[in-house]
Amino acid sequence: MDVRGCGFLFFLFMVAVGSAFGAGLGVFAWRMEKAKAQIATLDQFRPKIGSKVYADGGAVFLGEYNVENRQLVRLSEIPLILQKAVVAAEDSVFYEHKGVRPDAIVRTGLDVLRTGRIRGASTITMQLVRNAEEATGVSKERTPSRKLQEMIVALQVEREFTKDEILELYMNQVFLGGSAHGIEAAAQFYFGKPCKDVNIEEAATLAAILPSPNAYRPDLHAERAQRQRNLVLDRMLEHGFITADEFERARATTVRDYTLTPEQRLARMNEESGLLTPNKFRAPYFVREMKIRMLQEQKYDDQQLIDDGYEIITTLDMRLQKAAEEAMFNQLRAFDERKLKALQRAGREDEFVPVQGALVCMDNRPEFAGYVRALVGGRDWEVEQFNMATQAGRQPGSSVKPFVWATALENGRGKKINPTTIYVDGPFTMRGGNGQAWSPRNFSGDYSGPVSLRLALEKSINTVSVRIADDKAIGGVPAVKEMIQKCGFSIPIPPDAGLTVALGSHSVTALEQCAAYSIFPNGGMYAKPIFIEAIKDRDGLEIYRAEIKREQKMSPEVAFVMLHMLRGVCEAPWGTGGRTRELERPRGGKTGTSNDARDVWFCGFTPEYTCVVWIGYKDNRSLGSGADYTGGRMTVPVWTNFMKTALEGQEVKDFAVPEGAEIEWHNVTRQTSRGHAAGFKEAFIKGTYTAPAPPAPPKPQDVFDSIEDQMERQDRLISGVL
Repeated sequence: MDVRGCGFLFFLFMVAVGSAFGAGLGVFAWRMEKAKAQIATLDQFRPKIGSKVYADGGAVFLGEYNVENRQLVRLSEIPLILQKAVVAAEDSVFYEHKGVRPDAIVRTGLDVLRTGRIRGASTITMQLVRNAEEATGVSKERTPSRKLQEMIVALQVEREFTKDEILELYMNQVFLGGSAHGIEAAAQFYFGKPCKDVNIEEAATLAAILPSPNAYRPDLHAERAQRQRNLVLDRMLEHGFITADEFERARATTVRDYTLTPEQRLARMNEESGLLTPNKFRAPYFVREMKIRMLQEQKYDDQQLIDDGYEIITTLDMRLQKAAEEAMFNQLRAFDERKLKALQRAGREDEFVPVQGALVCMDNRPEFAGYVRALVGGRDWEVEQFNMATQAGRQPGSSVKPFVWATALENGRGKKINPTTIYVDGPFTMRGGNGQAWSPRNFSGDYSGPVSLRLALEKSINTVSVRIADDKAIGGVPAVKEMIQKCGFSIPIPPDAGLTVALGSHSVTALEQCAAYSIFPNGGMYAKPIFIEAIKDRDGLEIYRAEIKREQKMSPEVAFVMLHMLRGVCEAPWGTGGRTRELERPRGGKTGTSNDARDVWFCGFTPEYTCVVWIGYKDNRSLGSGADYTGGRMTVPVWTNFMKTALEGQEVKDFAVPEGAEIEWHNVTRQTSRGHAAGFKEAFIKGTYTAPAPPAPPKPQDVFDSIEDQMERQDRLISGVL
């Protein structure tokens, strides 16, 4: 061939090579620019971190909403020995390369040609690119094109970030088994300590997990994890990261020596050490209700709770919460033991089911009005997530009576109705809307004749409550219903509900009972229950602060006169709340027992707190029959024990007359369960006091001549004679 022809061919070859090189260089430059665009968001990339929930103003950690258990830390907070362990295990020349390792790339290429599979060659930078897929756009699929993309993006990352920045991002993003994402979460999960406190063997163990996190979990696969840990220690010694003495001491330990077992982790959770599993919380019934309200009222969604790292400061007081759980669970356990023994004696133990209870405590102090300080919604969250405090509609029984009495005081001012007003406690019968005769009866089965409004409340006399509701001059049943719903009860009262409303035949929740009863010690002001005090974003900036809103639902003078009478329920020897005397503080409240003792209540308050206690069965069966199955016997002890702990060490305060309340005080002859006692200081709404008149002689034809006559008339009406 002609020399000139060979030269021409050589020229063409060089042109082709040059063109290919230029094209390749162009493609590479294009991919680098594309990679630069891909990592533009990495600088602002923030790993998903769950929202943490706190009590006591942020001092007590309750738990965390999370799919990935992650807690971010700065590189300066990660001990150098842990950084060295990770570098030794994953990328010993991390501080020398530019994002990729040429020798590893050649080795990977040979592996692809030989096996068709991609393996190895990943530097820490490349792993970060893969793990931060949301920011880099590089997927985890195992293909040659994806690997090439990962290398190119890694080169660009090295141009934009320092080595320390890359290592910090990596150590916060990497998965380490179980639910642990990031080095801090892993240290807490496996060792129960922050990563700043890990020693050499623990650091090597964390680094050993990285190649296959779930396979090398030290809590589940101790021997496998130990072999891998020892390999990491070998590499640390080889690269001069530890001394020979440190190496020998670390190798002499076993992984089991310092790793928490799943059982130990659970025990530490129960010991309130701050070590909690994601999405598991202390005070779970409170937290669930808090979350529901947060989603409904603050417009956050579940994904934000999981991803955005909020700090949610709740109104919960953990000291009060523990006191509430102890008081409630002790009573429920004791009741169950008695019930089971009784069923066993009768050969019916297969009928046994655990009894349920609910307790809600709200703050009465004006600066914290509406703050829910404790909430017990059930006995065991793992068994039953239905919240008996907020979801269960139960009959209030006689605990509705303060709102019936308040209706009489509010609407009966013109009639001068006051605590000394006399009503007749006697039998009477009326026909309901269905034409059937109905006769309200007292729990005791007997009648007291003429009684004052105060004594009727203290002794929880049913017939008087019905007579008030039947009094058209003060509005009758519609007025009672209006008062009940005005005070914050949201469950609708059936339109056809009649006089039985005065005995608590409708449905309420324990939470709404607590909010409604707090009206009395707060001068008639209603405060909506508040579960969240504040919310901060992941940078610690406050983005929400609860606003206390109080609304006048009852006139201050009616609220105070009712408070004064409700004190008698607790302080009078004959009062149904008399067992609260152990508290030895000013207090007021009302018991409640529904038909067949299906629900028992005590709703009480002090100047500091309002607390409501309910006990009953979820399936609405009867608790039992007799005086032992009433609010006074079953729920009052729970309330008293809780309040004794809640107020321990606090100054004893008395109730004050609310601002704007027009109250008169008069010494009266108090009607008691045994007669009369002079010199009792009674509270009256201004203008409703009337001096006692001498008793009128009895009238033979008066319908209230005698209890016996009324009982006879009742029997004749029921039998159809009248």
